[in-house]
Amino acid sequence: MVQIGNIHIGTADTATQSKIDIGEAFILSQHLYFRYFCTEQTIQYYNAAHDSDFKQVIKIGLTYLEKEVKAIEKQMEKYKVPQPSRSPKSVKVSPPVSTLINDHYIFEQIRCGCTAAAEKNLRNAIMILNNDSLREMFIDFLKDEIDMINNLLKYGKLKGWLPTYPVYKAD
Repeated sequence: MVQIGNIHIGTADTATQSKIDIGEAFILSQHLYFRYFCTEQTIQYYNAAHDSDFKQVIKIGLTYLEKEVKAIEKQMEKYKVPQPSRSPKSVKVSPPVSTLINDHYIFEQIRCGCTAAAEKNLRNAIMILNNDSLREMFIDFLKDEIDMINNLLKYGKLKGWLPTYPVYKAD
């Protein structure tokens, strides 16, 4: 059975358990590794941030990352795809040298990371040809990432961290 929107084609007794091909398994594994790294990096940014409001913005991002990681891990368990190794969830580190990194720099790094994640989610959704539910998962990730970017840009605008360009004047 195939469902396109609200249209169902075929019968339920002809439906088979969805499968995953090797390319889709690779996409899951590679994306999970990418998100593990993003989570670790974002924790470092959270620890280095100075502004308490900005720390809350970063914390929202961390919550989203963990939600995405859990969704990917669930799919990998469902299809019995081996998961990549993950760094420990907490490591005792010395405090960052705050003179070397500032909140504006952290903001730019997060903004670039979110942009890369949106592009990656779009690419993954397009590359998943056979498994509809996985494709939908990456489309949902993309929508969520775009919302995160939109909110991040609003915050950056409020803080004066976005680049300013000359006003365009038509002749």
